[in-house]
Amino acid sequence: MKKWTCTAVAAVLIIAAAAWGAVAQTDAELLAALDDARFPSEAVNTLRVRIVSVTPDETRDAELLLRFSGPGDKNSARIEFLAPPELAGQIYLSTPEATYFFGPDLEFPIKTSATAEVFGDSAVAQTSGIRFAGKYTVAGRRTVEGTDGAPLLELDLAAIDFSVAFQAITLRVDPATLRPVFATLYALSGLPLYDVAFTAYVTREDGDVYVSAQVITNRLFLGRTTTSDILEATAAELPASLFDPSLLGAAGG
Repeated sequence: MKKWTCTAVAAVLIIAAAAWGAVAQTDAELLAALDDARFPSEAVNTLRVRIVSVTPDETRDAELLLRFSGPGDKNSARIEFLAPPELAGQIYLSTPEATYFFGPDLEFPIKTSATAEVFGDSAVAQTSGIRFAGKYTVAGRRTVEGTDGAPLLELDLAAIDFSVAFQAITLRVDPATLRPVFATLYALSGLPLYDVAFTAYVTREDGDVYVSAQVITNRLFLGRTTTSDILEATAAELPASLFDPSLLGAAGG
């Protein structure tokens, strides 16, 4: 009995030490670590993603090709539909300056926003991935109890300016691994829009870890969920022309 008690106490102390280590990090260090935990390494610039949208009326699925122009939070992201056939060729291009939409029936791209829905309730920002470093500040930190009773680090994130898609996020993090497990995304008014559960992480052959599956639950409309799964993560030579909005459409982008 004494041996079991000592082991249990030791486990609790290890978890507490991990939680304290996360809390002791500076805001910048913590936000960067949370991005590192969720995203593949900078060498990966191409993702093939399957998205399933469920509503009370129907279930739909799509496949996307997601490509990035370069490392860091200043890069551009290109989201292109591969399926279903009626959406194939539609493109969302997110750049540091603006977000654009282009379709086969358009002669030139039109400006949209990072909160525009790509498929189901997965907006441009959620589909390409919401980076925290350089986009948010940490407005609050605390330790809370997870659904399994284990301690989690809970963070209040505030957007640095109005160009950020979601102005506030409440994030729950595993303090031992610094892997986010759950987030609530808020509108400027403070209204909660979406819950996001990060349901699976995978490890590549080189040891790189990233989140491979997430489930978005709409807080405004009951019965709406959107699940995305990364099917493939690779590195490729990508021409800069893919990320130039002026080359979309008639110019041949």
